[in-house]
Amino acid sequence: MVRVWAAAGGLALVAATCAYVAMGPAGATQGQAQGQGKEPIPTLYLKQELPHPSATPPSSPDGTVIASRFTVTDRAGTKIGGAFETCAKEIVGGDAVTAYCSGIIEVEGKGKVAFQASRAVSGDPKDDHALVTGVVTGGTGAYDSADGEMDLTPPAAANGTWTAEFR
Repeated sequence: MVRVWAAAGGLALVAATCAYVAMGPAGATQGQAQGQGKEPIPTLYLKQELPHPSATPPSSPDGTVIASRFTVTDRAGTKIGGAFETCAKEIVGGDAVTAYCSGIIEVEGKGKVAFQASRAVSGDPKDDHALVTGVVTGGTGAYDSADGEMDLTPPAAANGTWTAEFR
């Protein structure tokens, strides 16, 4: 009798697992690139705001932690939201070698997109203008269950606009 109950319990577990995988949570098996079935994330333009004590937490005195706020616009330059990012620099032998960043981009009336990215920090100014590919870690609203990658193209000049393209 014990074997029958164990076998029945095992079959129930297998059946439940198959149902979960087949119908499981949105995105668990089908992939939710940019909120599949929802609105795709448009190309966004991020312009860093000037630091303001009440709007941006202070950076660390040694520059290893940086917090930034951005104004988000569409292709036409119309303000459509805001963004916030924090970055921590890995220090080796007294020099920064990698920056690890995470942030949230909000498109007003649509939702938010969360991301993480990292890039080498060599001290060479040309490296500051290299494409950064980040990971989309989630979203809300129209971008619910977003995932995939975000390419960040740095501005050509200081205080310029970053371009965020999603795939």
